[in-house]
Amino acid sequence: MISKSLLSFFFCVLFGSGFLYSQKIDSMMNIYQNQFPQEKIYVHFDKAYYNPGETVWFKAYVMSGINLSDISKNFYAELINNKGEVIQRIVAPVLYSSASSSFVIPKKYTSQYVHFRAFTSWMLNFDTSFLFDKNIRIVNPAIAAEPAVRANSSLIQFFPEGGDLIADIESNLAFKANDQYGFPVRVSGSIKAADGKKVADFKSVHDGMGVLKFQPVKGQTYSAFWKDSTGKEIITPIPDAKPGGLVLTATNTPGSVTFVVKRSDKGEDLKQIVLIGHMDQQMVYKAKINLSQNFLSSGRIPVDQFPSGILQLTAFNSNMQPIAERIIFVNNNDYLFDAYFRSLLKDTKKRGKNVVEIEIPDTTLTNLSMSITDANVQSTTETDDNIYSHLLVTSELKGYVHNPGYYFAGYADSVTRHLDLVMLTHGWRRFNWQDLAAGKFPQIRFAPDNYLTLKGTVVSGSGGTLAGETQVNLIMQLKDSSKQFLSVPLLPGGKYTTEPMLFYDTAKVFYQLNKSKKSPSNIILTIENGFLHPNQVVKIPESMNQGNLVLDNTTLANSRKIYALTQQLEVDRQKKAKMLDEVIVRARTKTAAQKLEDQYTSGLFKGGDGYSFDIAGDPSAMGSQSLFNYLQGRVAGLQISNATSGNPTLSWRGGSPDIYLDEIKTDASQVSSLSMADIAFVKVFRPPFFGSAGGGSGGAIAVYTKKGGPSNNTDFVGLSKVSITGYSQIREFYSPNYSVSDPLHDLDDIRTTLYWEPYIFLDKEKKKKSITFYNNDISRRLRVIIEGVNEHGKLTRVESFIE
Repeated sequence: MISKSLLSFFFCVLFGSGFLYSQKIDSMMNIYQNQFPQEKIYVHFDKAYYNPGETVWFKAYVMSGINLSDISKNFYAELINNKGEVIQRIVAPVLYSSASSSFVIPKKYTSQYVHFRAFTSWMLNFDTSFLFDKNIRIVNPAIAAEPAVRANSSLIQFFPEGGDLIADIESNLAFKANDQYGFPVRVSGSIKAADGKKVADFKSVHDGMGVLKFQPVKGQTYSAFWKDSTGKEIITPIPDAKPGGLVLTATNTPGSVTFVVKRSDKGEDLKQIVLIGHMDQQMVYKAKINLSQNFLSSGRIPVDQFPSGILQLTAFNSNMQPIAERIIFVNNNDYLFDAYFRSLLKDTKKRGKNVVEIEIPDTTLTNLSMSITDANVQSTTETDDNIYSHLLVTSELKGYVHNPGYYFAGYADSVTRHLDLVMLTHGWRRFNWQDLAAGKFPQIRFAPDNYLTLKGTVVSGSGGTLAGETQVNLIMQLKDSSKQFLSVPLLPGGKYTTEPMLFYDTAKVFYQLNKSKKSPSNIILTIENGFLHPNQVVKIPESMNQGNLVLDNTTLANSRKIYALTQQLEVDRQKKAKMLDEVIVRARTKTAAQKLEDQYTSGLFKGGDGYSFDIAGDPSAMGSQSLFNYLQGRVAGLQISNATSGNPTLSWRGGSPDIYLDEIKTDASQVSSLSMADIAFVKVFRPPFFGSAGGGSGGAIAVYTKKGGPSNNTDFVGLSKVSITGYSQIREFYSPNYSVSDPLHDLDDIRTTLYWEPYIFLDKEKKKKSITFYNNDISRRLRVIIEGVNEHGKLTRVESFIE
C-alpha cells in the first residue's frame, strides 16, 4: 500500500538537488517500496478457446508482490481485435483483491484470435509491458485449417550472464532460439573468431534455450555458426566484449544462492563492490565486496527464508553505478496451499447429475474460482500458463515464455535448470537504476483509486451564484427501478463528491439543491463516475504476436462440430423459446419467499449466499422484542450481543455486518428501534457481501419494511436529471437444473462450459462447499480447474477429471 504522501516525496525530488546522489542504496529501495508498489494481475478463464458468439467468463486476482493488493479498487479489461481496436470494455469493482466479469465474442468475429488486456489505473503509471495480456484463440469456421508449416525463419539471441561479456574473463553465455511466431526451435552450432578459429560448441537443451562457457579475447570479434531444426545454416554475431568491467554469475544450491564476481584488471571503481539482492522491490541481501587485492570473490546468500519468486542481484561499483545484474528464481515451495476436490456423485451420461465438493484444510479465508468444461473439446495441458507460473514468473518478465506451466509441474532438478535458462534469457525491469540515480521516477498520472464515486460541480444556469447552498440532494434510480437517496455537501466552487458506492449498468440521477431565498432559479449539474476513459485503439505488445495456440486436428474438429451444431440449433432455439414463453410463465409457481424476493430486493441484494426470513409470515416473529432478538441463534456464525437493547453489537467472521434498511445503509440502533409489525422481509448475507463498497467482510443484514416495497413511480416530476454509467453489467452463468420440470429443458444442451463459479469463499466456519451441476447432451469427459488465493497471498491450483 502507499505509505507516504507522494506530494511530499516529489517536493524533495524537485527542490533537493543533492537528494538523490546522497542516498544510500537501501534508501533508494525504500523509496520504491513505499512510494511505487507494483500490482500484477492473473486471470482465470473458464476455458482456453472459444467459438464466435460464446461467452468468455473470467476471474481476475490482483496482487502486489506476494500479497493481496489493496491499492486499486477498479479493474479494467478490454477485448481488442487484430487491428488494435477495442471492441469491448468492462469495468468491475475489485473485491477481496479480485474481480469477475464476462465478454461475449461477436458472432461475426472473423479473426483467429482476440486479444485480452487487463489492468488497474495504478498499473498505467509504470511500464505497460507488465499489464496482463493474452491472446484468446477463436475457433473460426472461416479459417479452413491450421497452417501445416509454422516456421520458415529462425532467430537466435545471446545473453551474457550479468549483462556484458568482459574481455579475457570467462563467463556464461546463454542463448534462446525461436521461429518467426515465437515458438522455440532446436539449434546447434559453434562460435568462431573472426580468423575462423572455433572456440566453443553449443546446443539447445530445452525449448530452444541453452548456455555455454565462453571467454572472449580482447580485440577479437566472434560469430555463431548454427543450424536450426530444418538444417538451414545461419550466421549470427556474438555481442562485443567490453575491455573492462565485472562478471557476475549465480547458481542455485540447496537453501542458498552462490555467487561469484570477477573483475578486469582495469578500473579503480571496480575495487570496492556493493552487491544487493531484492525481491518485489524489497531489499533482502546486501554485501560489500573488496576486490582491491583479488580479481575474484564469491559468497553464499541464504535464501531458505526468502519468499518464492525472482531474486534480482545487482552489483554497484564504488561510484554507486550498476555494472552487472542477474535474476534467479528462488523456489521454497512456500507459495501454495492445499485445496481438495472430490466427486461425490458422478454421472457423465446425457444430462446426468453430478455433485462435487471443494475443501480446504486450513482456517484462513480462501477466495477460489472453478470451471468445469468438456475435456474432449477443451484440450489443454499442464504446461499452459496458470496461477503459479504467471504470478511467480511470467508477470515479472518481458517477452514470451513458452509453456510456463511446465516449470511448476514437477520438482526434478532438470526443471530447475530449465527455469534458470528462462531467467538467463528474458528481460526484467521493474525499475531502472540509471533512471533512479538521475532522479527519473515514474510519473504518477493516476493516484490510487476508489470505488465508483459520483463527483462534479453544480453551477447556476443563469450565471448566478450558489450562495447559501450547503448540499445537493441526489436520487439515483437504477435500471430495475430501485432508488437510493443521497444528500451530498457542496464544497467551495459548487463541487461535490459522494461516498464510494456500487451500482451496475446505468442510472438516472435526479438532483435538487436545498434552496435558500438567494438560490438561482435553475441549476446545471455535471457528473462523473471517476472511471478511466482509455483509448479506443491500443498497441498490442509484440510478444503477443508470438506463441499463438495451435490446436491438434481432433480438438479442432470437435470444436468446429460444436459450432456447427450451435448454428443449426439457433433457429430452432429461438422458435421454441418464443413458443414456450407463455407456457413457462403459467407453469412456474413461486414460493412465498421467492415472491418477497421479487417484491422487495434489487441489484446485488437479489439472490446471494445467505438466509431469507419472511417476518410477516412467521407468527413467532411477533413475540420477539426486536429483530436482533429474533435473529439470535437463527444464523450460524452471526454473534449478537445486547440484542434487546437499543444499541446491539454484531460480529461475523471477525467483521461487523453492514446494516441496510430498505437497501439504504444504516446502523443497528435504527433497526433495533423498529417494531416487528413494520418489518416484512429480512435477508442475511454471509460474508463477504459484494453489495457493500468495501466488500462486506462481515456480511450484511438487509431489512425491508412493509412500506419499503416497490414503487410505481419511475420518474420524479419537476426534478432535473442526468445519466451516469456504473460498473459493467453482471451476467449470470446459466446452469440448468434437470431435476425439476421446465419447458426450456426441451431445448438441446451442447454447452462446453458445464459450470462456472467465480467466487467460492471458504474459511474456518465453512471449510467445505458442495456443488451440484448437470451434464449436457454430448460430453463424456469433464475437466475441473480450481484456482485461487488465501488471505495471506498463498496460491492454489487443482486440476481433476470426471469420466
